[in-house]
Amino acid sequence: PRLALLFLAVPFQILAEVFYWVWGRHDNVYVVSLCIVLWCVWFGLVFLMAVPAVDKFLQSWQRVLKAAVILVVLVVVCMGLTEAVGLHMLETGAIEDTDTTREVVSAFGYNDATALTHQASKRLLEGNNPYIFPNLLEAMEEHSLCPASLTPLMKGDFEGVFPYPTREQAQELVNRAQAARVDPPEFESKVSYPAGSFLFHTPFVALGVTDLRLFYLLCALAAGAALLVMVPEVLRPVVVLGGLVSISLWNLIATGTLDPLYVLLVLLGWLLRSRLWLAVLCMGLAATTKQIAWLYVLFFIILLVRERGWRPAAVSSLGIVTIFSCVNLPFIFGAPVHWLEGVMTPVMEPMFPRGAGVVTFSVAGILPANAAIFLIMQTIVLAIGAAWYYLRGYRYPHVGLLLAVVPLFFAWRSYSCYFYFASLLVFGTVVALEYRNLSGVTGKGIGLDTVQNDHEGYKTGRGEVNTGSGLAGGLWRHHR
Repeated sequence: PRLALLFLAVPFQILAEVFYWVWGRHDNVYVVSLCIVLWCVWFGLVFLMAVPAVDKFLQSWQRVLKAAVILVVLVVVCMGLTEAVGLHMLETGAIEDTDTTREVVSAFGYNDATALTHQASKRLLEGNNPYIFPNLLEAMEEHSLCPASLTPLMKGDFEGVFPYPTREQAQELVNRAQAARVDPPEFESKVSYPAGSFLFHTPFVALGVTDLRLFYLLCALAAGAALLVMVPEVLRPVVVLGGLVSISLWNLIATGTLDPLYVLLVLLGWLLRSRLWLAVLCMGLAATTKQIAWLYVLFFIILLVRERGWRPAAVSSLGIVTIFSCVNLPFIFGAPVHWLEGVMTPVMEPMFPRGAGVVTFSVAGILPANAAIFLIMQTIVLAIGAAWYYLRGYRYPHVGLLLAVVPLFFAWRSYSCYFYFASLLVFGTVVALEYRNLSGVTGKGIGLDTVQNDHEGYKTGRGEVNTGSGLAGGLWRHHR
């Protein structure tokens, strides 16, 4: 039953996105507050999806849940079709060309991060260190980026601007930079991710692929294929439906986000924990792609400490660090300062507040506009989440995939794509690892008597069998 919670979470996420981008960006305090509430409900539903005891309490609501899932699937699929038709009409000029329509169309293409990593692959194929030779203007021209696709910085002409540069200010600055043929310092122009962010798709660039969104689409499809292989046959339609309603996933791929690569690797790492060396390999490679993956690695190590003990966790940590080092050391030795400046960009550069999280209160004037305050909040939330997961949360292992991104909701920059993928990761690990005994069971009358959750009784590092306590423990005793 709790797999339905992914579908129930989708409307809250979509409403939060729509309300914010239509009304919340205009400093409407009431809309911003409503968006925060909607996101909190979304986090709560994803959390419950990771707790096995929820199956028992939702069992009596099966009929209602199935009807809700069908309704959500139909509505979201219709939304997706409407969006596709609308974009086609915008691109063909069937709808009047305005600033808003141009902004919408330009959003469905490369962003600056994707353009710079694409350029990094080309630099590498030319025999150059990508961290030394980035060229934002060249990437803009090659991939037809608009100023709205760039990441402005609070310095130079933008120093003192708040909460965000206008479209006109950004366009004027880009025009001046293009005339001078010099990258403007007011926009982020570094390769700001570890080397795996461009190494993985470099073979595709070498083969002549001109649109890397195809590569990220393949990553998403590979993640779905891995789930279809691992889940019981009776649950494969649920996985397909979960992909259909993930309209944000497909939109993010269409806008050139890099995230599907690390999501695929984190998913495989979490699913393959029974084969630890494979899991370590996947998590190590995930760490080389994007800094967000580092948070997942932290909770992965905490889970290993609780499941296997300190020594296997320490060896796994060493393995992950070794993999990360092997991928990045060639570029570090070639340009240590450039590499460090690039990878530390999210922390070191004075970026504008942006996103769907608590920072919206700062943009609306409710909280102080101070990045240090949000860094402190983010650190405290991360510490509390890690401590709770170590002490109690490990009893529900897949909760770690959500706790890893909760701190980003309190960050100075908290785009929804930073934490959205946690819902798909939790759904994927739950459906693949906690319902294995449904193999051979028909789709009719699936109940708790046919379900056995893999992680309810596992050996701890001390050789004991943990049956959990509270709701989870009660459910385990019910199964037994």
